[in-house]
Amino acid sequence: MKNLFLSICLLMTGLSSFAGSDQYMNAMKGIMMKMSGATSPEAYQVAGNAFERVANSETKEWQPRYYAAFCYVMQAMMTEDKSKVDGIADQADKLLNDAAAINDNDEIIVLKSMCMSARIGVDPMSRGMKFGMEASKLLTQAKEKNPANPRIYLLMGQNKFYTPEAFGGGKKAAAEYFTLAVEKFAAFKPADELAPTWGLESAQKMLEQCK
Repeated sequence: MKNLFLSICLLMTGLSSFAGSDQYMNAMKGIMMKMSGATSPEAYQVAGNAFERVANSETKEWQPRYYAAFCYVMQAMMTEDKSKVDGIADQADKLLNDAAAINDNDEIIVLKSMCMSARIGVDPMSRGMKFGMEASKLLTQAKEKNPANPRIYLLMGQNKFYTPEAFGGGKKAAAEYFTLAVEKFAAFKPADELAPTWGLESAQKMLEQCK
């Protein structure tokens, strides 16, 4: 955690203004690399803060806002103190709304659905139906925009996995989506160097749990 914080601080030093595209790309790829090694809520917060700093300078780019939101969603999911989750999720939602105002794409919608799932975790019994339906609607919207996005089927599978069989969920129902997600990942080609690529390992692990 300390090493991650120091590395990102060094990366961001002197980059208060990203005047050139190379500088912007190098900063983003550097923080993305550090983000990939995050294993705690604190580490994701550090990476999210770094992405926000880039976002504040690059007002026409959606990716810094997206990745900052991704970090905060991960932080919300991993935070043990559930009283803090909604505040973190609110922060992520704001960034996603700002990103959508720049480029309203399927990746942003998928992450909005994931953010809803983080809120469900606060109290599944009381929140499951409301936020679960909203999360599902968002995934349907994302699928309409880009049915080739593998992260859509990963989240659909997770939703089924954690839904009781009596309500249409369970491992068997979830396995179909995880299988489809793995197939979609095999064919998936990122649009550029900053395009989201996360999810394959999770889909594979979840599929194994369904067997």
